[in-house]
Amino acid sequence: MQPTKFQSVIQEKMRHGKSLLLVAPTGLGKTLAVVGDIQDEFRKLVYAVPLRALGGGIRDAIREIKRDGQQIDAVIHHGDIQESVLFGEEAVVTTYDQIVCGVPGLPLSLPLKAGHAVAGALLMSRLILDEVHLAWGISEQALTILLAIIEFRKNLGLQTVVLTATLPDDVGEQISKALGLERVVVGEGELKDDEGLRLRNNNRQVKISLLKLKKNKGTERLDYNPLDEKLKKAGKKRIYFANTVERIQETFDRLVNSGMDLGKITVLHNRMPHSWRAAAERQAHDRFGKNSPDGDWALLTNQVAEAGLDISAPLVISDPAPVDTLVQRAGRCARWFRNGQTKGQFFVIKLTPNDLLKPWAFPYTESYVKIALKKQPEKGDLSWDAERQWVNDAWGANPKKRKDQIQEKLNQTAFALNLFDRAAQEHRPGEIARVFREILSVEIAVEAEGSARSLQELLDSDQRPETSSVPLGRAGQLHREAGGEAKVIRYEEGDLQIEPADWIKAGDILIVPSTVAYLHRIKGLCFGDGSSEAEKADVVLRSEWKTEQRGIGSLPREGGRFQSLLEHVFGVMKGTRRRLTDEGTYREALVNILKSLEPEKDAEGLADVIAQVATLAAGFHDLGKTDARWQARARQIDPECPDGLIGRTSKTRQRIGIPHTPPGYLAMLKTCEMLIGQQDSSKFLIRAIALAAARHHSSLLNPASVNYQFEPHPQASQFVQSVLEKVHAPKEVISCTQDILEAAQKKPTKDMVPLLLPNDDLFPLYALVGRAILMADREDASGKSLEQWRSRP
Repeated sequence: MQPTKFQSVIQEKMRHGKSLLLVAPTGLGKTLAVVGDIQDEFRKLVYAVPLRALGGGIRDAIREIKRDGQQIDAVIHHGDIQESVLFGEEAVVTTYDQIVCGVPGLPLSLPLKAGHAVAGALLMSRLILDEVHLAWGISEQALTILLAIIEFRKNLGLQTVVLTATLPDDVGEQISKALGLERVVVGEGELKDDEGLRLRNNNRQVKISLLKLKKNKGTERLDYNPLDEKLKKAGKKRIYFANTVERIQETFDRLVNSGMDLGKITVLHNRMPHSWRAAAERQAHDRFGKNSPDGDWALLTNQVAEAGLDISAPLVISDPAPVDTLVQRAGRCARWFRNGQTKGQFFVIKLTPNDLLKPWAFPYTESYVKIALKKQPEKGDLSWDAERQWVNDAWGANPKKRKDQIQEKLNQTAFALNLFDRAAQEHRPGEIARVFREILSVEIAVEAEGSARSLQELLDSDQRPETSSVPLGRAGQLHREAGGEAKVIRYEEGDLQIEPADWIKAGDILIVPSTVAYLHRIKGLCFGDGSSEAEKADVVLRSEWKTEQRGIGSLPREGGRFQSLLEHVFGVMKGTRRRLTDEGTYREALVNILKSLEPEKDAEGLADVIAQVATLAAGFHDLGKTDARWQARARQIDPECPDGLIGRTSKTRQRIGIPHTPPGYLAMLKTCEMLIGQQDSSKFLIRAIALAAARHHSSLLNPASVNYQFEPHPQASQFVQSVLEKVHAPKEVISCTQDILEAAQKKPTKDMVPLLLPNDDLFPLYALVGRAILMADREDASGKSLEQWRSRP
């Protein structure tokens, strides 16, 4: 499809590395605008959304883009779906919680030991934050943390793009000015006359009205007839957006009990087993998607569809919600306007009396909902201008004070960076993730009470249960109700284990008995005692287990082939140098960071120096494998290894069991001292790079805390000489290999190992170099490419 003026202008800004705050209406193609330029040249993207449900549609939209006839490599990665290998793909669609934990090197859905690799990937990528206005309602600190990340990236010269359809003008200007974002609003300035917006305004006519629900006279029960009659109305498609899954399930029961044909109802929400939800999404697309036929269908859904699915109906009804949510839901009414006129009705439920509003507003803040209803457009027309005016009038609990509230968040970005440091010191991503508790979830499986099958045996045979997502708080409630009968699947030290659920955390799979939850084939996961419903045909009391090809939270395994130590190390040195010197995302990020840290110096020249130092560090990354015991153990595992120092046996699944990463740290420091002397200006940089190399297997390693005894093999001196020759070290340094080995046999003191917390100026360089060494090590070991960091020939 030919891009519109709006999309072309934004794509050109993207090509030039601009950081933007883009405000555009729903249905105008914001995703294509901010990623479409990758059809012309390679560009790593990390596209973040507030809800997991939004990811699939964005991934599919990116995959539709072709470059030289090839599909763009785009994947989803979050707590539910983990398609990415260490964020190595060109485009990764993920969630906010993954971003806020990944920036400081504390990934949620990967082992913590991969922390610097994930942090480095984010430094190399264009970061797109979609629907960022939703952070306002997540928690008190969520918006502060996102603003801090934008500021952090601005200070490093990295491209960040913020997308929204529902941010007030004054707030947008305030954030743009403070964070160095160019604010672009469709319908203003250079985009005042956009053909896409003109078509939307001319062809799309949506009327907004209130749908009043009252209590039945003489009772405390609500009269749902006005809602149900519209949902049962034959002859047109209709969508109902509920705020909670319980309300979807209750509405389904009422409609079916009143005689509505079950085949006309589609239920779609986040609390469904994955395969069931995928089937429901397909049915929603078939019935409500673009080019779908006319039909007499009703869709009962929630937040999973309001911004994530490209669906439309002429009749849309919504529970009371904040203005940004209502505008998003209204965007699914008469959505397709490009081929002619389309009309629709959008109803917002209003409760009488007002004391009924609070439970219906949940999980949103009641005051935000009240003002959205109060400021609803009087004329009833939802044009782009009317939507913007509604947002300007009703966004936030008190529009007059929102600028002060936003300024307070901007002033508190130091809080976020300190939070990052504290969490990094304690290796606890949960310290950050808990701020996003409303979007954190736990996967739930159900097992019939008294079941005799062995779940561990199923797990050991590479099977996993089909799960449903519930908020972390609700998972805690189910855990308590299970009374000690719940179990948890958790990744522990390389293996998946089923354990008693003494505690739960985000990323767990919680298995609860059917006495507290059960499955309904249409309604999804239901809470309560399933035994009372067991006789019904649509009720299922235990989750299905299926063969799973990937491991939860695993790193790519090393290749199963023999390598001599020099063969392996030279490969890692070459891969590290190539990443940091060749044109690509590593080099671009390195130069941008250096321009920010040392604006008065030659960034390209500094980048070359860092590449040289990192290559030397990569040469020493496996120095510990020249340990006599390590080599003896390797031959014991694989007696058929050829002569010489072993880098890897052909039996890589068997662990050597002897620490080999610490010795390279002090060897690197000693070598650099010989090469350039003890210069305070470079001491901390060299230590940061040496630490990045020492942590190529785990970013949690502290060389000062590991108990090891390095006993050099007789050929260790020859190995060190070869590494030094590879980096063209002077002969006088090469002749001192014994001094380097003696340094490697010592243990560094704590003050010799930098903390390198996220607030540290050198943290970005440490993370980028650490990723370069780790990925060179993994790619060389596996014999295949694990990441895209430049255009492929």
